[in-house]
Amino acid sequence: MDEHQALARAVSLAARGRFDVEPNPVVGAVVLRDGDVVGEGWHADFGGAHAEIVALAAAGSAARGATVCVTLEPCSTRGKTGACTDALLRAGVARVVVGCRDPQVGHQGAGLSILEAGGVSVHVADAADCVALLEPFVSAQALARPWVIAKWAMSSDGAIAPPGGGPAAISSEASRALLHRWRAHLDGVLVGVGTVLADDPRLTARGDVPVVRPGHRVILDPELRTPLGARVMASGAGTDTWIYTTPEADEQPAQSLENDGAAVLRIPGGDDWLHGVMASLHLRGVRRLMVEGGATTLTSVLRAGLVDQVDVFLCPEPLGPGALPALTDRALDATSPEAVAAALGLVDVAVIAVGPDRLLRGYVGANRAPRSPTGA
Repeated sequence: MDEHQALARAVSLAARGRFDVEPNPVVGAVVLRDGDVVGEGWHADFGGAHAEIVALAAAGSAARGATVCVTLEPCSTRGKTGACTDALLRAGVARVVVGCRDPQVGHQGAGLSILEAGGVSVHVADAADCVALLEPFVSAQALARPWVIAKWAMSSDGAIAPPGGGPAAISSEASRALLHRWRAHLDGVLVGVGTVLADDPRLTARGDVPVVRPGHRVILDPELRTPLGARVMASGAGTDTWIYTTPEADEQPAQSLENDGAAVLRIPGGDDWLHGVMASLHLRGVRRLMVEGGATTLTSVLRAGLVDQVDVFLCPEPLGPGALPALTDRALDATSPEAVAAALGLVDVAVIAVGPDRLLRGYVGANRAPRSPTGA
């Protein structure tokens, strides 16, 4: 395998991180020695090890004197996982082939300079397929808000809750386990106060999953109806509870909620209220946010154009007549993933079996171009 082929392989590896690393970029890396692949890897989870770290670990001592082909310029700052330039220098690689430069002003070229100063030969391929991998990353940076994932489970008759509302076990145990794995890698989980009142959720990652990033619990509550005894208010969960309301909300319940450990954050109301909430979350360090609210909240964030990614569990059982639809402004044919994707305007769609359920995943396509399954 030559360097060009190794870089193409790195692109296909990078695509395996789609939907799980945004707003970080998907990245793949291949360690090449005398034409043989001795290690490879990709960035698999938000907050997890970068592609170069994984590939170097797989190569072990064979990385010394080898060539590393990576889709994106290696990072030079510590961030959440440590600088990849440091790892490459410690491994003693001889050459690094980079698919494209870091698009961030202030970071572009920094990693290359560090590698060259350390005696590593560097080549930038400026490959179009590597640049294409960065599209969600560049888009998310420009928006100055979190990467927003809308998630819900939907019965075969397109419902999200039974007649009259309240909790319902729509999705399978396998789907719920996957949700908890996702939560372990999030900066925040958001619901509306209606979900708090109807379901009394905890919004934490549970089960046998290592919590990489204990996400903040975020509640949209313009009238401050969150009960003090709600499970989402429980202390000792390893995460904070943030309640977003308006300047007009009563001070007395706000004080009670803050005394109980929550942060009450006031954002001016009106048509831009949700945009203000998202801007505030971004300023507070939230980069990856999952919206798990009921139909009203999900419809609102979708209608406001604030959703980047959709994860819908399509479940085989119906909830029956009178069940509450998943969205308030449209009916969804839950028996057809293609119809749901079209109704939501999704691109780059994947349908994955999760136990008896099907997970429909896609990017909201307003500003996103479709890509092939390899990411090219």
